[in-house]
Amino acid sequence: MTATGSRAALPPSTVRPAARLADVRMRGVEVTMAYVPDEAERRRRAAAGLTGVTRVDLLDVLLGLPAGAAVPWTALSARERRAVRELPPGCADLTPTGVVRRLRRPLRPELAIVRAASWRAGLDRAGRFGAYCARLVVLPGPPADLGEARAEADYWGVGLVAGTEVIVPPEPFGSRAHTPAGWAFAEELHLRTLRAAPA
Repeated sequence: MTATGSRAALPPSTVRPAARLADVRMRGVEVTMAYVPDEAERRRRAAAGLTGVTRVDLLDVLLGLPAGAAVPWTALSARERRAVRELPPGCADLTPTGVVRRLRRPLRPELAIVRAASWRAGLDRAGRFGAYCARLVVLPGPPADLGEARAEADYWGVGLVAGTEVIVPPEPFGSRAHTPAGWAFAEELHLRTLRAAPA
């Protein structure tokens, strides 16, 4: 696992220049993830000694709190108050009158790049990332059933590359709603990029 995957093996324009690449294992798949880090949030976390929060229940509560704004304790339900008190240091400032959320997503996943020997296996593995980012399957060369491969990839919105030729561009992920599961995915990817970073 490396902190930075190789752009050389990808056709131009499949990954934005601002994105970083990380070769990681997620959702049971070896994948190269293209992501854009929030450098200010990463620095803030490092200073606070905080790596990540992957509990979806805690992220669900945090998502309901505006970042940087004070929320009175009286505005929170009993469940929300319990969850806020369980947060690791660096996630929120707790005061006698309320709570201020400090935690933000540490990065934005942009593209899951799956390398596969067959387009069917590639589409199956890429499908595991459909709720979180755009997807791209990279094959070593053009498949014998190119028409079917193109139609299936296009139908599912998954990019398909054979060698260096873009057969189907990846469908843009768009601005889907920020969800607790999506935030947890970003936290998980963040933790993997920290583990992969050179010492």
